[in-house]
Amino acid sequence: MDPSGASGQGRDALPNALDDLKQDSQKRAKERKSALSGPIDVICNAAYDGGLPDAALETLVDILTQSNELDQASIAKLIRHLYPARRVRDEAVVKVIGCLGQGKGKPAPQAQAAMLKWLIMVFDVLENRAIVSKFYGVLFGLLDMLSLR
Repeated sequence: MDPSGASGQGRDALPNALDDLKQDSQKRAKERKSALSGPIDVICNAAYDGGLPDAALETLVDILTQSNELDQASIAKLIRHLYPARRVRDEAVVKVIGCLGQGKGKPAPQAQAAMLKWLIMVFDVLENRAIVSKFYGVLFGLLDMLSLR
């Protein structure tokens, strides 16, 4: 078995899948040329196998924290597979907290609740846990949203 062939292809698969997902997430389902199940499966398998590298995690958080054309099942599957390979950077935490609330351009309430649960689950592997306390006022203000309680 040639280690350079399989691992080289695997290394390129995640960035390619993320690029495809990023482009297709802004298109309506009818406008897409291919199904999203392929890139989503590649991303989920890579996350499960060894966690997502920082750049991949941030790209995925960017996609998930903005309004997009992905179906709820795909969004839920991607959020369930947000396994960080290393400590989670502050930028990802800020983006997740920033996506919470009501407004145009915000994710659906179910996606917001799932992202908040993810943030709670990865609290122990945050690069800087003190950043969450800086957003105490924002998080406290969101308590009136039933979906985030």
